[in-house]
Amino acid sequence: MPTSSEFWEVAAQVASERGGLVVGFVREGALPELGSTLDNVLGFNPPGPATVSSFSDWKDWDQQAEAFYRLRPSWGRGKPADPTATYYRVSLPAPELTTKSRSPIDAAPSYSGRLAIPSFSGYAAPVGKLKGVTFWPRALARIIDFVVHYLTAFAAGILFVFILTIASGGRPPLWVLARISQMHLPTFIASLLGSFAYFVICQSIHGSTLGKFLLSLQVIQEDGSRCRPGSAIIRELGYFVDVLFFGLIAYFAMHYSDEQQRFGDQWAHTIVCKRADVPPGSRQTAMRFVLGFMLGIFVDIGFLMAGLLIQMNS
Repeated sequence: MPTSSEFWEVAAQVASERGGLVVGFVREGALPELGSTLDNVLGFNPPGPATVSSFSDWKDWDQQAEAFYRLRPSWGRGKPADPTATYYRVSLPAPELTTKSRSPIDAAPSYSGRLAIPSFSGYAAPVGKLKGVTFWPRALARIIDFVVHYLTAFAAGILFVFILTIASGGRPPLWVLARISQMHLPTFIASLLGSFAYFVICQSIHGSTLGKFLLSLQVIQEDGSRCRPGSAIIRELGYFVDVLFFGLIAYFAMHYSDEQQRFGDQWAHTIVCKRADVPPGSRQTAMRFVLGFMLGIFVDIGFLMAGLLIQMNS
């Protein structure tokens, strides 16, 4: 193992090349927040205040590991990084990071090595918390999404009748049209599942449904990372509790939560933030929103048409 001075000599060069150092924390442990400081970085006490500046990921850690290996092959690569851990970029005081004729580069170079994740602890109190969005903007976003789901159901019905007309040679039986024109249990369940899938897919891929996107809202984890699929499922299951009594359950849960979390958010460890307040590493592109939205709509239509098919044959 290198000494502290040997490590920081190499770390200064790596940080200069890559614009900072990457550190990792297991999700089960206490996690720092943006703006907090660490007293232990990669197993060594930093020469000055080490500030958590942004979020990162395990691939960035791998690239950093190769940078260390390139400079000190004798230290080895160690064990592979843990993709389930939470990663941050850390900035150190400029004097400790300065090397001759080098300046920080925003975009990290591409490497492919791996290094073991040490245990990190001992960070100072965070300077601030993520601010959640209040009840009414979120209620408006949900109403917009209900309108989207209604229009999707209408489109699915037209598409189903069109396919049925072609399959029947241009004259679908009247009893079939009469049966699928009414809401029965199969179509009700299909509509519920389609709406559920729409919310889960949109929030997993982008963090925003159409309603949230139009109001500049995004769902993220409590630690500031992107909303995970499992969390999206949990928070949407929790919605069926929060919506009771015309949303009063959610209203009062959010009223007594510092981060404006309804019960579904508390169980899923998520927060709905204004997009401007989302950490830069967790903000998603408009193209990713389009991908999530279109996939959510297609899956919603698929459930609705399956419900109509079951109702027609029941």
